[in-house]
Amino acid sequence: MTGIARQVTLVLATLLTLIMNYLSNALPLFGNSNKEVSDALPNAFTPAGLTFAVWGPIFLGLLVFAVYQALPAQRGERYDRLFWPFLLGNLLNVSWLLAFQSLNFALSVPVMLALLGSLVWLYLTVRDLRPQGAEVWTLQLPSSIYLAWISVATIANITAFLVSAGVTGGALGISAPVWSALLVVIAAVIGVFFLTRFHDYAFAAVLLWAFYGVYVARPDAATVVTGVAVAAVIVVLGALLSLRGRRPLM
Repeated sequence: MTGIARQVTLVLATLLTLIMNYLSNALPLFGNSNKEVSDALPNAFTPAGLTFAVWGPIFLGLLVFAVYQALPAQRGERYDRLFWPFLLGNLLNVSWLLAFQSLNFALSVPVMLALLGSLVWLYLTVRDLRPQGAEVWTLQLPSSIYLAWISVATIANITAFLVSAGVTGGALGISAPVWSALLVVIAAVIGVFFLTRFHDYAFAAVLLWAFYGVYVARPDAATVVTGVAVAAVIVVLGALLSLRGRRPLM
């Protein structure tokens, strides 16, 4: 879809996402809010509730992204490439809400993985545009923070599904605290990749926020605290390597 049709469709898709996410808490959908469902599936990786405040910047970023691409000056082919990944990201966000809040956890996992894939597609598409000026704030930043959080949410979603299926860390021969520590370190390695490959500090900042949430949820679990500390150090070292890589050669 191109031109005005693309612009209008993406604005409507974004509004659908915002409205459905609002209703998911206001109603909530199927009588279950995300928090209530998550609380019913306790695991060692889910961060503290305050961490989910990151959805505020994410939703704001989606709205800014949609409005910017809808401006008259953005009707050219340059922005038409954003159509499918951004549209799919919105539709899959809503689909995940319906699956998760209806307690269909087995379905929520592939939908979440598809959402992650669509955001990787969007992220790479935006990067390929080589955003300059306002595009850095209206296109690149929103796609970065959204992908970073969904990267963490995907791990949490899969963990919640395993808990719902009765497959806990103990059943795998790994204690829940160790499982949590391993997951945050894996997330940190993902962050280092984005730092060294794309110099994406917004992505890293979201990961550090998620790690803080995991710590706040379990401050007395020494293994979890150690895992969070190691993950944070890995991300910080990755940021330093990224900064060093950006320095001009003498």
